[in-house]
Amino acid sequence: MTEGFKELDKIGGEPTYEEYEFPLLEKVAEHYSSLPHDVSDVYLVCCQHMLEPQRRMFEKLVSFGFDPSKILILGKTYSTNSDVQKELQAMGIEAKQPAFTGASFDTEHQQNCQEMLNSIPADAPVILLDDGAQLITESAATQRKVLFAVEQTSSGFRKLEDKEVPFPVLNVARSTTKLVQESPFIARHACERMKDYFVEKGVPRPTILVVGLGPVGECVRQYFEREGFQVSGVDSKHGHTDLVASINTLQPDVVIGATGNNILTPQELENISIDKSLHFISVSSSDREFPVATYREGETQTHNDVQYKQFTFVNNGFPITFKGHRHEAYPKEMEKTMCLLGGAVMHGATTQVLPSGLNNLPEELEGLINS
Repeated sequence: MTEGFKELDKIGGEPTYEEYEFPLLEKVAEHYSSLPHDVSDVYLVCCQHMLEPQRRMFEKLVSFGFDPSKILILGKTYSTNSDVQKELQAMGIEAKQPAFTGASFDTEHQQNCQEMLNSIPADAPVILLDDGAQLITESAATQRKVLFAVEQTSSGFRKLEDKEVPFPVLNVARSTTKLVQESPFIARHACERMKDYFVEKGVPRPTILVVGLGPVGECVRQYFEREGFQVSGVDSKHGHTDLVASINTLQPDVVIGATGNNILTPQELENISIDKSLHFISVSSSDREFPVATYREGETQTHNDVQYKQFTFVNNGFPITFKGHRHEAYPKEMEKTMCLLGGAVMHGATTQVLPSGLNNLPEELEGLINS
């Protein structure tokens, strides 16, 4: 039932995907559209998942006043639906998804961000809508005229929190709405996908080790604990610094990476002593949790599992929450994230002065979303 959530019809009176009108997103767009602004000459350069909720958000941003020909979207190889990409392009938006070569995501993504930024005039005013802070990082190293940026991920926030960024960055990643409301349902969707995978592989009740007990990782740990699984959690903030030792001691069937960082090197992988299959599953961005790129050997199908010895890197090391579907979660749940992102762009465009560096989201926006 969870595969792409395609089989869902009305549940408890809720509208189907086709019927859902994104009323909160409409409310946010109406509020900010009523305020003075002019973004007709501004380039909106984005790194975003290309899924149906994002398409709805970009429709509102065009209605807000952005010129579609000046909106550039760089997709992520693991979270781009080709039909949505074509629909964005039909709107006049430059929506790009470079081919997956099998290299590590971060290596490919840095190059793709540089190419996208180099494709716009050097003196053009720019707003950045980023997922992972690579666009922000590349722009901060140049003299480009960035009016402000929006960053949505915890990994992006961590990349920026100790840096001096020469332009304002609206910090969606640490907004109350995202931390309190988004993390639990993202974790739930990931766990539902994992349970399907466990059944498919004939290990319906595996022992689980969750690495990284931040907002999503802790929700994943609690979910499996409530479901009666044997689950352990480790995190460097609790003094757990030797993952190989933890794996060798606990002997799990599944290791879930939820840190947003690299947690295992190829050399460390060889030091794992386990006499059974071990499945590595990511619930964070990109493929950086595990050293999967080392073992792809020409594998360019984004969502295939990668096998090395007794180790399986599930979904090619990419987060299990993405499988290439148009919808990867329930639209009513994803709507608030779209409100945070689109609303942050609109807020920045209607605000006269924002200080450089990380800025909290305004209470006004979170109030609109949650009232």
